[in-house]
Amino acid sequence: MTAVGASRESADYDLVVVGAGFAGLACARRAVERGLSVLVLERQSEPGERIHTTGILVKEAWEEWAAPASLVRRIQRVRVYDPGHRFVELERDSYFFMATDTAGLLRHLVDETRRSGAELRFGAPFEGVVSTMPLTLAGSGAAAGVTCRFLVGADGARSRVAESFGLDRNRRLLKGVEWEYEASDGGGDCLHCFIDPECAPGYIGWVVPGVGVTQVGLALHRDRRADMPRFSEKLDGLFGLAGRRVLEKRGGVIPIGGLLRNSYADRVLLVGDAAGMVSPLTAGGIHQAYRFGKLAGDAIADHLDGGGTGGSHPGAPHPGDVVRRAYPNHSLKRVARWGFDHLPVARALQAGLLSWNVFRRLAETVFFHRSR
Repeated sequence: MTAVGASRESADYDLVVVGAGFAGLACARRAVERGLSVLVLERQSEPGERIHTTGILVKEAWEEWAAPASLVRRIQRVRVYDPGHRFVELERDSYFFMATDTAGLLRHLVDETRRSGAELRFGAPFEGVVSTMPLTLAGSGAAAGVTCRFLVGADGARSRVAESFGLDRNRRLLKGVEWEYEASDGGGDCLHCFIDPECAPGYIGWVVPGVGVTQVGLALHRDRRADMPRFSEKLDGLFGLAGRRVLEKRGGVIPIGGLLRNSYADRVLLVGDAAGMVSPLTAGGIHQAYRFGKLAGDAIADHLDGGGTGGSHPGAPHPGDVVRRAYPNHSLKRVARWGFDHLPVARALQAGLLSWNVFRRLAETVFFHRSR
């Protein structure tokens, strides 16, 4: 262990990360690479046990942490459909997306994080803290009594860490539902996105030709009902879903309010969905999870190495300050999100009030904008 791990106070670990998702694993792996002793706690009993994401990697996410070829499928084009199933097809020469075997990908990332030197405990929910000098975790299970110098909450949109420390909570949420069907012949190498105010009010529906499956999903206002049978029936002529078995069903909430204003405090930091690190417009979060999870790992190592035991230190700012300064300004996407929520985009297309050329340019900005 390097000098980074030598604490001014006695603690079991330099860093405890709550949540073994994309953000938590990226943070843990980078912190270990920087010389910190790291424990990851995950309430699920095994990696990938309950998936709450479609698992699509944008090009930038793939470049952050590439996965084995057996776990991904390259997608080169995007088709965006209006309610009548007319579509524009988008493609950029150097750009791509990756559909993933999401459970398999998470198992792979867990294995790599373990090999880096981090300790991971599954079936270990975070239940709060009983002391702050050092931080001492509460509970009666595998997390009970663990002490650390710094704590990261990467435990999802409804973060228990955020609740325990009085940090901000995600309030603007979409509801996402996805069914995995047996693979169909349709879909090709396209990500298919559907503007459908009947089945997906507030966002979109999608079909992803995935890794050995066809993924069909809806994201919509969380107070509305997701009618997956109806949506699948409407798509049958395009993808031949009728008669194909549904292999898995999953769902969850998606924060779309942007980075939380109060996302860190003394010796604690939220990352990933817990911090609202999701595009307000596309609802994509894996790239942000990788990028800012890694940045948080670096910033925590710098902070602790600089002598920080919780307060500020010259040359070693709080990791939350580092992350906030680096986080992109999503103001234009928040405006676009408001427009999507309040303006009748689908009706405007059908009535000819919004031309297809303008719609194409808007869609290209959404799917191929560098600052995702």
